[in-house]
Amino acid sequence: MSFKDVVGHYAAVRILQSAVTEKRSGLSYLFYGPAGLGKSFVALQFAKSLNCRNHDDACDNCSSCRRAEKLEYPDLYWMDLDEGSDSIKIEQVREMQSAITLKPFEGRVKVFVINNCQALTEEAAHCLLKVVEEPPADSLIILIAEDARRLLPTIVSRCQRIRFANLRKTEVKEILERRRRLDSASSRSLSSYSDGRIGEALRLCENGFLAKKDSVISAFLRAGGRSGLEEVAGDKGQLKEALLIMAAWFRDLLLVKVKAPDEYLINQDRILELKEQAKIYEQGQLFLAFKSLSESLEHLRQNINFRLVLDNVSVTIWKE
Repeated sequence: MSFKDVVGHYAAVRILQSAVTEKRSGLSYLFYGPAGLGKSFVALQFAKSLNCRNHDDACDNCSSCRRAEKLEYPDLYWMDLDEGSDSIKIEQVREMQSAITLKPFEGRVKVFVINNCQALTEEAAHCLLKVVEEPPADSLIILIAEDARRLLPTIVSRCQRIRFANLRKTEVKEILERRRRLDSASSRSLSSYSDGRIGEALRLCENGFLAKKDSVISAFLRAGGRSGLEEVAGDKGQLKEALLIMAAWFRDLLLVKVKAPDEYLINQDRILELKEQAKIYEQGQLFLAFKSLSESLEHLRQNINFRLVLDNVSVTIWKE
């Protein structure tokens, strides 16, 4: 993989390619934006390109690129949450402080990446501040965070900020078809459910989401207009996915009701069923059901009682 494999994020790639070509180092970057957009993927391609032995883009053939791809290159330091931990500790940052004073082992520049930077403890954040203020000339730091506002303002101000935004659905679809060899219908469906977040689309693909989608919708249709969620929502994680699927279903029903073009529908593999079911609802009912499902997703994120959320949805979208 290299910069050529990055779909979307064109402004970010131009900035980083320029830094590689001009051999700039002694800098700190902040990659920020919602989870699942490919920030860590771009950071890895940048790190590989900085020390590639053949090109100003990662060649993926030299030993530097191959080892960096596996996070085994001695001049690439990749810091993240430890397994089972919800924070990055000061000890991890102190290790980075020690390593950054050393000369590169093989490459032109040492690259330090801190993923999930928003999870730094307060102590770790203040320790990091001393490093990002003035990295050595032979080093480069990349911080990756979902929300720049969750970092110390003094850290943010010392970094070159690169914002990552949601990809177009067509871009996510292209990646899925190329990397996962999905057919057009499957990739279109996953790109819609992931809302332009390639990481989320890949996660859904790996977790068999499309089969779950069919199971949830079929359960709903079998229930004759009742929610049908009881059949598929065994725990909070399953309920979250079921609510996501049902929210998309009622969104589609509402679009069918207002005679929107079929191309705007998420569940394009079930258009005939959507058009039949839309006939039994009033437009206002569909809007309220979609609103309730969307709110229920937010309630789950706020850890509101699982059973309460399920009962509320069932009452809202029950059709006598």
